[in-house]
Amino acid sequence: MNVKKREIPRRILMNEALVERLLPTHAIWQIVKTDLAKRKAGYRGELQLDYHLKFISEDKNILILHDLRLEIDGRYFQIDTLILTPQVFIILEVKNIAGIFTLDSRFDQAIRKLEDKEEAFGHPVTQVERQKKQLVRWFEKMKIPSIPIATLVVMTNRSTVLETASPHEKYNNVIRVENVEAWILSLLSRHRNEHIPMKQVKKFSNLVVKKHTPLIVFPQEVYGVSPSEILSGVQCAECRHLPMIRRYAHWECQKCGGKSKDGHISALKDYSLLISHQITNKQARTFLHLKSRKIAYKILMSMQLSSTGVTKEKSYHLTPHISQQNAHQSNSSTAKPNH
Repeated sequence: MNVKKREIPRRILMNEALVERLLPTHAIWQIVKTDLAKRKAGYRGELQLDYHLKFISEDKNILILHDLRLEIDGRYFQIDTLILTPQVFIILEVKNIAGIFTLDSRFDQAIRKLEDKEEAFGHPVTQVERQKKQLVRWFEKMKIPSIPIATLVVMTNRSTVLETASPHEKYNNVIRVENVEAWILSLLSRHRNEHIPMKQVKKFSNLVVKKHTPLIVFPQEVYGVSPSEILSGVQCAECRHLPMIRRYAHWECQKCGGKSKDGHISALKDYSLLISHQITNKQARTFLHLKSRKIAYKILMSMQLSSTGVTKEKSYHLTPHISQQNAHQSNSSTAKPNH
């Protein structure tokens, strides 16, 4: 049963918005675009995993949690997928890497060779074992009883050629994504003893979800891009021109003539991803290129946003609204897995 479903990573949403709202001549534009492509590839790999976990996720005695970020001793660690059962917990680390991927235990690294270019990565088995140690410490801190924890590295790119640096190296917990269901069922068949009642497992699952802390970053922190460098305005959905002009309760593109009644929703979504989760009437007028305080007020009120403060000091909170709206997403971000 999927307890915490996978969502489009915020970094992907931020990078998508940033690519649209930076001039292509900006020094950081190509870096953002390259990073976006890598993150989309990783996300597509995670969707591949979700597809192959579909049958297992229907089992009420198997709880699946995706995209976890937990804190221990003031530091955070992340887990791609965590599976909880009364018999054993399983940490899954997802890798979507093309080319020849060679695992080297001697130097604790992995080498990817693609188009005659070699690139070094951290050893994925070492990485997932580190996550296990951190999770064990987290469980101890939360006073969760000890239970066996298995680790698994899942390679989701079907074109990947897996190799080892030495014929003596054996990895029973590095598999291709199409084998993940069989691997998990085999593991559960070997762990028949129930260490924790299912009722308690559900409580632990709720605790993990409650303690999950998503990473919230903005371009200024990641790329050093200041808000003043970000292009403002409502963007035309037809030709991507910025900004559209407000005319008689709709937005109109001066370049292609396209019209939109709710283009401000996507624009304010970008604002929440690139600048701040809170916005005042004055800030909304500046970003949306509005002269009228009254029109800005009507727009913000129509979106049913929560707010704090009064009159000119009132600040509207974009976060709850943004979590429910995906108007800006490109088809590539939400692409279905390639089965």
